[in-house]
Amino acid sequence: MLLAPLERTRLGPARGRVLGGARGRVLEVGAGTGANLRWYPPTVGHLDLCEPDLHRRRRLERRVSAGRWPFTVAVHDLGAEGPFPAGAYDSVVATLVLCSVPDPEAAAAAMRAALADGGRLRYLEHVRAGGLPARLLQGALAPLWARLGGGCHLDRPATAAWRRTGLVPVEQRWLRLPLPLRLAIEGQAIIRVRREPPAEGGP
Repeated sequence: MLLAPLERTRLGPARGRVLGGARGRVLEVGAGTGANLRWYPPTVGHLDLCEPDLHRRRRLERRVSAGRWPFTVAVHDLGAEGPFPAGAYDSVVATLVLCSVPDPEAAAAAMRAALADGGRLRYLEHVRAGGLPARLLQGALAPLWARLGGGCHLDRPATAAWRRTGLVPVEQRWLRLPLPLRLAIEGQAIIRVRREPPAEGGP
C-alpha cells in the first residue's frame, strides 16, 4: 500500500478525528480492507461497509469476522455511486475515495441522498496541491500513480464535489502530506437546507 508509511503518523489520527463523532446507523463508502474499523466509537449502532473490489472486499470480510465490534456490521459490494437507501444514515463516511472513483460528483450525490435529516458526511480526502511546482509534479506523475495506486488521481480537486451536490462543510482541517500527495483535508459536512420563500400574503 503506497500510503502505509503515513498511517501511523498522519492518516490514522485523522481517521480517528473524522470518525470520533459517528453515531447511529453509518454507511462507509469505499471501505477498502477496513482501515477505518478500529476508529469507530461505540455510539455507532450499525455499520454498512461498501467495497466493490473483490480482492479488497474479501480481506475486509476476514477483518470483520476476526474482530469483536460494539456494533453490528454488514459488508456489501456496492460502489461509491450506490444505490444506497435514501435518507437512512446518521453518518456517511468517505476516506480517500473521491480521488479514485470514475465520477466524483455522482458519488457525492449518492452519499448526500443517503443521509438522514440532520445527518453528517464525514470525510478524509487528499486534494490537488496549491502551488504551481507541486501541481506540475502531480500532473507528471498522475498516470503512473493511478496505475500503482488503484486508480487514484493525484491532481483531482476531489472535495469540490461535496459543495456542488449541496453539502456544506461545517468543520475542516488541512493536513500537509509529503509529495506527491502534498495536501489532504478532513472534515464534516451537512446538507444545505433551502428555505422556501413565504407564501404571498403569509407572515
